[in-house]
Order: sequence, then structure tokens, then C-alpha cells
Amino acid sequence: MVRFIIFCGLLLLVCASWAGMQAAASPSSTSLSLLPVALTTDEPRINLLGSLAWLKDESGTLTFDEVRVRGDDFRPLQSDLSAGFTHAAVWLRFDVQPAMQAPSEWILEVANALLDDVRLYVPRNDGTYVEHLSGENFPRTQWEIDYRNPSFHLHFDSSKPQRHYLRLWTRNALSTSILLWQPETFAAATRAEAFNYGIFYGVYGLILVFHFFFWAWTRERIGGWYLGYVALNCLAAAITAGYVQRLTGLPGAMSDALLGVMICMMLGVSNTFTLMQMELATVMPRFNRIYLPIMWGIGIVTSLVVLSGNYGAGVGLAQVVILACIAMLIPIGIRLALRGHRPARFFLFAFGIFYAAVVLRFLRNLGFLPPNLLTEYGIQIGTLLHLVVMSLGITGHYNQIKREKLAAQAALTESLEVQVMERTATLVEEIARREELELEMRRALEVEVQARQEQHDFVGMVSHEFRTPLAIINTVTQQLANNLDAPHGKSIQRCTHIRESARRMTDMMDEFLSLDRVGSELRLNRSSCDLQQLIMAVVDEGESERLQVDCENLPASFVCDVALLRVALRNLIANAIRHSPEGVSVKLTARGAVNGGVEIVVADEGSGIPSDEIPKLFQKYFRGRAAQTQPGAGLGLYLVERIANLHGGSVRVKSTPGQGSLFVLALPYALG
Repeated sequence: MVRFIIFCGLLLLVCASWAGMQAAASPSSTSLSLLPVALTTDEPRINLLGSLAWLKDESGTLTFDEVRVRGDDFRPLQSDLSAGFTHAAVWLRFDVQPAMQAPSEWILEVANALLDDVRLYVPRNDGTYVEHLSGENFPRTQWEIDYRNPSFHLHFDSSKPQRHYLRLWTRNALSTSILLWQPETFAAATRAEAFNYGIFYGVYGLILVFHFFFWAWTRERIGGWYLGYVALNCLAAAITAGYVQRLTGLPGAMSDALLGVMICMMLGVSNTFTLMQMELATVMPRFNRIYLPIMWGIGIVTSLVVLSGNYGAGVGLAQVVILACIAMLIPIGIRLALRGHRPARFFLFAFGIFYAAVVLRFLRNLGFLPPNLLTEYGIQIGTLLHLVVMSLGITGHYNQIKREKLAAQAALTESLEVQVMERTATLVEEIARREELELEMRRALEVEVQARQEQHDFVGMVSHEFRTPLAIINTVTQQLANNLDAPHGKSIQRCTHIRESARRMTDMMDEFLSLDRVGSELRLNRSSCDLQQLIMAVVDEGESERLQVDCENLPASFVCDVALLRVALRNLIANAIRHSPEGVSVKLTARGAVNGGVEIVVADEGSGIPSDEIPKLFQKYFRGRAAQTQPGAGLGLYLVERIANLHGGSVRVKSTPGQGSLFVLALPYALG
């Protein structure tokens, strides 16, 4: 890569030297004959090169009439005009020969936006001349054509040859091409040029905005200098192209002074940024300390010269110094690059094209190269490529520094972690032993808590189940005591209820206490039963007068755990009666299913269950808002669901607030 860059740089310098020698080797010569400009329909754009004669007015005081009588002093202009920085005025003369079929309307363009005084003298039919004015010394409102370069309308109404004179003077470098355009072609070319410049300055704007926020975010010193470097380049390019003057109407003296100061101060700004990018403060500190103050000093001095009115002297000296800086920095970059200095390699790559374009433009400004496409637009293309590469390089450099910082931080963190691990190694074994002891204690505590909870649950379950038969015994006993003279049959029935309740308590005690309820799961004791008789027996145990029972298509023999099913039915009935208004019946419907199973539906007409409580209804110990004022432990519906699940069935609920609730106990058919 370095060899390729060196080769390209040498090639560009050789080309520039050859072009300079060609320009120097082609002076004006009286032996050359000039041809008139032939206007035809076939050439919509004509470069007047080869048809121009020129006269240099060193004092700049010659009048048009004085110039006309000095016709023999005009010399043929072999190339486009490039007189460098000069106080002289240059007179150009050209003859036009319109063809019979040629368009009568043409536009004359003087291709340099920085010319201060441009005067075109157009002949009349009577032999006199009309003066047309343009250039930066005149307000843009007085220009014939609203364009960045001085341009004039020309009208040819006959085929007779016409001689025109053009006077040029400027504080800037005096170089230009003279072009004749057909109006349609001129309009199309200016639109295309405006589009291209729009892209050019749009990229400039994007780079400026991006690096402004990049610098504001990172506060990188090189980012701030690069931002100033890009801003100066962008503004200088816009003034050089004439767009600032065209948009703002800035007078020529002010735009020239502004441009000159920017070119001079680029000595300090660009060199500061360049040396910072090459990191010369590290590898060549002494050179860096001496070089930068000299460049800033020259930049300030030349700026003062420009502001004093000596534009050519100040800017010319600044451009010569910039060329000398390029000639000095490139060998330094090559030497450092050959030593493996990466910033120097990037410098050669990023600045190579830009320096070549700058050299070409300055050689044109100093009069060594003629104005052409390469010397006119090469600086814009080279600058744009240079800025894009530099933007990528600066962001990449910042990311590299960030990665290095992160790597250093990671290394430091790793070192600290190693030290911490070494210092805590003696505590690891003790911590592990303590954690193991704590784990054992937690396990023992969990076992104890679980045992207590299971014991508490079991006691709550048993007390809940014993409450109903005890209530029956208490009620029937009171009836017996209050009705000693009751009929014998009624007393026998009441005694039977007492006996059945006592038997149920005995059965429950035998069932629950025979199982290890604390540590074991409940097991089914299946047997065949008459389901309708079981339902009616459960109904007779409670407030049978409030129950409406309807049994349909029940199987003659149903296999289930009779004791547990009795518990489930009793809880459903008791829950429905508890939540029904006094005197309102509860409906129990039992019907056989197609698959041999059964569905037992218990419906009440109570206040209903709120929708937010239904998902929690079958949880252990859950009691809704309506049950807070009634006795109970929240185990009834929990037992119903558990018993249904043990049988392979399910229990579901439908409830509408204000319209009651409906519980459906579904049990599948099971073989005995």
C-alpha cells in the first residue's frame, strides 16, 4: 500500500511538472494566426481557445479607446488564460463569424466566479461599442444573468463578422476560460452543475453535522480540530464557486478578504490537525513544537497582509508556504510509514489525493497550469474524497482508542478479580461449610413447617366434617326434649337421625384416623352403591324440607368411594343452603350421562359469587366476602374438588351476581 501511494504521488507530481512546463513552453506568438469564432447550429458550446488575442495592461488604467488603437500589441492566446496573482488588467479580443443558419441568441460565460471586474464591449451596427458590466465589484442585481460566473447575453442579427473586447481584473488569481453557449444548452448545463454542487455540499453538510455531534459526544480534541478544518474547507469551496456571493450578495471586497483570510489561516488549522493525526507530538516532539508556531505565525501575518488590501501578496505567499508544507510532510510521512507508523500510513492515503488536487489548483492560481476540468474541479473531488476518508479514519481511530481502553479496563478488572480470588481463597471452604449447615437447617425447618401445616390442615378438615353431624345431633335432641309427647314414630325417626349422625362421626373417625393424613395422600375405597339412595340419605340428614330433589336415569349400581362422595354431596348441599335466603328452596338434580357417568347439579337462588372470587373458590381456606360473617374454615369446596379429582371427575361452577349459583359435580363411570 505504501509503495502504491508513493508511486501515485510521484506520478501526480510528474504530471503536474509536465503540465507546468507545457504551460511555460507555450508563450504567445505573433506568428500564430487567429481564427474567428464560427457560430453554427452543430456546436451548442464553443470554447474560444484559439480565437483569443490578449493584451496585458500592467497599470490597469488603459481605456477602451486606447486599447482599440493598440491592435498590433495584442498577442494570440495559445491556452486558457492563467496569469496568476497580478495587479494588471488583461484585455481579450475575439472575432465572431455567424453562419446564416446559426442561432442569433448566445451566452458568453467567463468561467471564474472570483473575477472582480469584467467588462464586455459589444459592437453596434454603427461601429460604436456598448459596455456590459459584471464581476464581484458590481452588485449581483446588475448582472445580466443570475449565475455564479459572470455571463452575458449576445445577439447576432447578421452574418457580418463582429469583433468583441473583454477586460478582466481581479484581486484573486487571474485564470479563466471563455465559453459561448446556446441558451438551451447553457440552462441545461447550469441545472446539472447545480445538482452536482448540491450533492457536493450536501455531503459536506452531512460530514459537518456528523462530526459536530461526534465531537459534542466524545469531546475528542482531534475531532474539534477536524470540525474546524472541514468548516473552513466547506466555506472556502462555496466562496470559490461563487455560491456564497450569489446567495448573500456579499460584496467582492468582503468575499475576497474572507476567502483570503480562510486560505491563510488554513496554514495553522490544517497543519495542527495534520500533525495531530500523524501523532508527531509523540514520535517527533521537537519538530512539532517548532513547526506549528511557525505555521500559525505565517497564517496570521499573511491574513493581515490580505486585510491590508494586498490580497495577491498574502494569499500567494500562503499558497507557496502550503506547497512547501506538502513537500515537507509527505517525505516525513513516507519515512515514518516505512518504519511501521500506522498514522503516517493513513496520512499518506487520506491526504495523498487531496494534496495532489491542492498542488494542481495552486499551480493554476500561480500561473503555471492552464484552467481546465482537472485544475478547476479536481480540488472539489479531491477534497470530498479526502474528507470522507478522514471521517472514516477519525471515527475508526476513536473506536480503536475505545477498544483499547476497554481492553485495558478488562485487563485491570481481571487482575483485580485474580487478587480478590486469591485473598478470598481461604474463606471459600468456611463459606461452603456454613452454607451446607444452613441448608441442613433449612431442610429441617421446612420439614417441621410442612408437618405443622399438614397437621393444621387435617385438624381443620376433621373439625369441619364433624360440625354437621354434631349440629344434627344437637337439633334433634332439642326437638326430642321439646316434644316429649310426640308420636312414637316421630320420636323413632329422630332417634334414627341421632344414631345415623353418630355412625357418620364414627365412620369419619375410622376413615380419617385410619389413614396417615399428615404424610400420605388420600386413597379411594371403591365399592358399588345405589346412588339415588345415597343422595336421598344425604338429603335426609340436613334440612330436607328446603331441598327439591330430582333424579333421572341414574345407574342401578355406581362404583365410588361412598364415604368420600357422601362428604362431597353434604358440602355442596350445606354450601347452597347456607348462601340461600331463608325459606327459599335449593334444587338438587342428579342424572345419568351417556358414558355411564353421572352429573349432580346443586343450584341455589342466593346473591351469587363475584367474578373475581370464582378462580379462587376451590382453594384451601379461601372464604369469599359473603362468607366472612358465617361459620366455616374454607375447606368445604376444597374437599369437593379433591374428592372429584380422586374419582377422575371434576366440579365446575356458574354464577351470576344477584341470580344465584350452580355447582356441577361430574363423576365418570368406574369398574368395581
